[in-house]
Amino acid sequence: MRLKKIVLIALFMCLLPFGLQATEESPGKIVKKTVEQVLSILNDKNLNEDQRKDIVFQIVKERINFKEMSRRILATNWKIADDEQKNQFISLFEQILLNTYWQRIKQYTGERVEYVTESSDTEGYSTVDTIIVKDKTNIEIPISYRMKRFVNIWFAYDFTVENLSLVQSYRNEYRAIAKNNGVDGLLEQMKRDVVRISSRN
Repeated sequence: MRLKKIVLIALFMCLLPFGLQATEESPGKIVKKTVEQVLSILNDKNLNEDQRKDIVFQIVKERINFKEMSRRILATNWKIADDEQKNQFISLFEQILLNTYWQRIKQYTGERVEYVTESSDTEGYSTVDTIIVKDKTNIEIPISYRMKRFVNIWFAYDFTVENLSLVQSYRNEYRAIAKNNGVDGLLEQMKRDVVRISSRN
């Protein structure tokens, strides 16, 4: 759970504009631009909380490939799920992720981002390493952003903290539920989670 909480705080600060063409700019430059964009939204006194939330949600939806992330989280269960179950999972997971992240990011208190390295893994994959710095407490949190190119467009598909994967964390949690209750049981649990998390915002 600590992994999720850390990533939830950091993710919105470093959302990558993966909707841009991969040939236009390097992933590192794209990260920096988007951080400035997100922080500008969070600090805009002319926007109320609902407006900030709507704008941030729109940014996220354009920059994360929820289908790819869902496929990796469900793993073997993705193969046995039918199309309706897959679509439900993607929709529910998107709602869980967005609303959970908003609970964290709206508590932004001036953390800053340092850009460390950008590396190509294999063809069509890249990683951007950053550090979230909390100046008041001298805490530094390393965050890596896993990216994949889809038809010359970069999207996020995973985020890691000290080599611990957010996808893996959700996979472990959901695998246990699906093992005991099946994919339909998992979807029912996710529906309850959506209601519970949304009620907090």
